[in-house]
Amino acid sequence: MKASRYVPEIDGLRTIAVMVVLFYHVGFTAFSGGFVGVDVFFVISGFLITRLIRDEVEATGRFDFLRFYVRRVRRLFPAVAATIAGSAVLAFLLFSPQQLSAFAVSAVAAVFSVSNILFWLEADYFDALATTKPLLHTWSLGVEEQFYLVWPALLFLLLVKLPRRAPVVVLALLSVASLALAEYWLPGKQAAAFYLLPTRIAELGLGGLLVWAVRFRPAPGSPLLEPLLLLGLALIVWPTFAYSETTPFPGLAAMAPCLGAALVLFAGAARVSGSFLRSAPFVWTGRISYSLYLVHWPLIVFWRAFRFDAPGPLAASGLVALSFVLAALQYHLVEERFRHQREGSLPGTRFLARAGLVALAMTAVAGAVVLSNGVPQRIPADRYLLTDRDQRREIERLYCERPDPALPAALFTCQNDRGAGRSIILWGDSHAMHLVPGFNAAYPDANIYAIFLPGCVPERGFGEEAALSGREACVNHNRAALDWLVKQPPADIVLSGAKRGTPEGMSAASAAIISPLEAAGHRVVLLGDAIRPGRHLGDCTNVPGWLVSDDRVAERCQGDPKVAAEELAYNDRVAELVPEFVSPNEVQCPGGACRYFEGRHVLYRDDHHLDIRGSEDFVAGLRDLLPF
Repeated sequence: MKASRYVPEIDGLRTIAVMVVLFYHVGFTAFSGGFVGVDVFFVISGFLITRLIRDEVEATGRFDFLRFYVRRVRRLFPAVAATIAGSAVLAFLLFSPQQLSAFAVSAVAAVFSVSNILFWLEADYFDALATTKPLLHTWSLGVEEQFYLVWPALLFLLLVKLPRRAPVVVLALLSVASLALAEYWLPGKQAAAFYLLPTRIAELGLGGLLVWAVRFRPAPGSPLLEPLLLLGLALIVWPTFAYSETTPFPGLAAMAPCLGAALVLFAGAARVSGSFLRSAPFVWTGRISYSLYLVHWPLIVFWRAFRFDAPGPLAASGLVALSFVLAALQYHLVEERFRHQREGSLPGTRFLARAGLVALAMTAVAGAVVLSNGVPQRIPADRYLLTDRDQRREIERLYCERPDPALPAALFTCQNDRGAGRSIILWGDSHAMHLVPGFNAAYPDANIYAIFLPGCVPERGFGEEAALSGREACVNHNRAALDWLVKQPPADIVLSGAKRGTPEGMSAASAAIISPLEAAGHRVVLLGDAIRPGRHLGDCTNVPGWLVSDDRVAERCQGDPKVAAEELAYNDRVAELVPEFVSPNEVQCPGGACRYFEGRHVLYRDDHHLDIRGSEDFVAGLRDLLPF
């Protein structure tokens, strides 16, 4: 079988794709839609893989699946493994236990090409937490490698079992169906539309259809290619600058860069406008583009982990340059070493076996990290902070395992019955639940109970918050709680929760709860939420001391003053509207200067939840303001 000839314009297109992604990720704001570079890569992959399969089937009447998969593993796995290994070292040195455990899970997902599924289950691509995930970008490799699992068999059957034109028709129908699915999922399932293969078949399939289309293109150097290439480049460049994180994506919006990529592949041989694609810098960058894509995002994440801040223009430029250096090294030392089967190198089956052993070894190490809860022994004792999950478990163990049989367990999900003659009931979401340790410490002579549902503030279901699509369980929970409470003997009730609505809307909804409770004889307080630091100070402080000194911790671990100002203003406005409101502003932020540490101990377990010690400190400071 004759090998497909090398086309330098494809490497030139790869350069465009990887550079817009790199500039977007590093924070150059002009490249607000640089994520479309990934879609350009999908079109290129669809084209090259489909061309390879079709050419082999047409030439031989068969397809060597083993040879195909050996080549894919040789091409992709060594560089991924090297990137994961390098990232693991930096994660060990810079990450909190919780972050290191999450990294270990993502490493296994990347090794086995399912990271797109993992990140779909975890979060949105544009979530702020994306900047703490060094392997987030491997989601696109997961999509491609899942594509490689199904595409060869599908295309082989289409080529050998159906009439000559049938493959084009079937691929076109699959691409249209994929595009329709993406549009259908976008309103309510955007993360699924972004991460999963079914909605990306449209882009990969477009590249596949191009394999048949290029048979009809004009000869190289034809003047007809010039406007087609320029149009293709414009369709890539325009969304790079016009799109942003608010653009509904993928779906129809992805078709502009994808059609642009297809036109560039079709007309790349244009003599004048295509010359830069064939230039040495573009071709060289295209050759290292896979390694450049792999190394750039971990570099950005670990830079942020060290500095605990986004890179400025100078640092961003430095990260771009360092990405090129590392990519070139990885390309020559790793990619080129394993990519081609030379004389004396490992046969395909033995190479696959050794790659499998490496994958299993990496999985074993990652499993040990997860089982150890992120190797907390790395952290100095005076910095160490339990993970969010462990703190929640500790709260449940200490304060939620002494139930009162008279209380409905479905409503009172945390009960600490001390046999006292008085009871304090906390009602709200996780921002009420994190107050449980503080109230137990401040009121040792009271039973402390919590009516708690995650993400469910007590106001949901009342006033302006009465009808909220998708939160029926929360509404039903709150209305059942109010119905039960108004029938009970008097108790002290604390309403508290995150700021999930406008002060006016939440205040009106609070009044709809407070009035019937007070009429029933209860003493009710609407307790202002703790002022959030706006940054995960636990991840900032809860790190090893080898690279991050104590002075560095003190310098970098500060709350976000903009967030604090917004929170303080919110509480001031609610205080004007609700007589029963108790504001924590002067206790937590005297004179507007908020306190997030006690000595060197951070009082928050993440960017908005108090830890156990912080809860005790917060409620102790407010006790004189509470009417209990």
